[in-house]
Amino acid sequence: MPSRPVAFVVGSAAGGGIDLTARLLQRMWEQSQIVKPPVVVINKPGAGNTVAWKYLNERGGDGHAIAVGTANLVSNPVMGKNLLGYREVTPLALLFDDYFILMVRTDSALKSIADVKQRLLQDPAALAFGFGPGIGAGTHIAAAVAVKAMGVDVKKGRFIPYRNAGEAVAGMLSGQIDIVSGTAVTAPPFIGSGRVRAIGVIAPRRLPGQLAQVATVKEQGVDANFINWRGVVGPKDMGKRQAAFWVRALEQVSRSEAWQKELERNFWSKNFKTGSAFDRFLRDQEDAFRLIWAEIGVHN
Repeated sequence: MPSRPVAFVVGSAAGGGIDLTARLLQRMWEQSQIVKPPVVVINKPGAGNTVAWKYLNERGGDGHAIAVGTANLVSNPVMGKNLLGYREVTPLALLFDDYFILMVRTDSALKSIADVKQRLLQDPAALAFGFGPGIGAGTHIAAAVAVKAMGVDVKKGRFIPYRNAGEAVAGMLSGQIDIVSGTAVTAPPFIGSGRVRAIGVIAPRRLPGQLAQVATVKEQGVDANFINWRGVVGPKDMGKRQAAFWVRALEQVSRSEAWQKELERNFWSKNFKTGSAFDRFLRDQEDAFRLIWAEIGVHN
């Protein structure tokens, strides 16, 4: 058990799916007293979560610092450029799968995925996609995979990183970009504002609740499939006892009815893994991402 406040490091600005994951766990640990010392969320956006994970490692491995793990754990090693990946942290647990949504301004001429495809086939740079929290994030890859599935030369596309979904939406509303690729959980507040409209979800099937009327991109003729995920990691030098404590704390939350309700409310699918199963998942994801990155390449 930690003996003083715990830093829960997030590689994005406040708001968005990564930040939400940390704050949800923070609240559930506090309410259940699974973790008795305060857990303090610290936002360190930048460089594909590398800023956050460097900060995490600087805090040391005595169990008083953890961080949200994202798809950048496997995309960073492939992209290189001195970015930290899963070998530079201690993987603790995979929590859930997450899905993506494409959004436009309410007054946009883009009414469907077919409209997007038509514009991009004429000119791959005709539309700018925004996403957070950086290059190689799941939201970035999902947008690129969808564009490639349209038969478009994705290397000529325009993909603009922001610090989180909120800033990407603000950029879209101000005319900087045309489409936001976000995680599904971030969409309802923006749609509810009346200024944003969803045109498709990148998921195996339609999502429930508020997003039930949004067709998948596959329903609209674009066979794109890319699933996001979230987990929790510790510093690279985290001790075995400290790692075991956090794995137990995450297991306890994952088994709770309250957690299951949050998964459903946030359009997440439970995919809990620890130990060798999580390690194998990360290796498999890295191999899969290497193939995806070879296809989509580095683009603007």
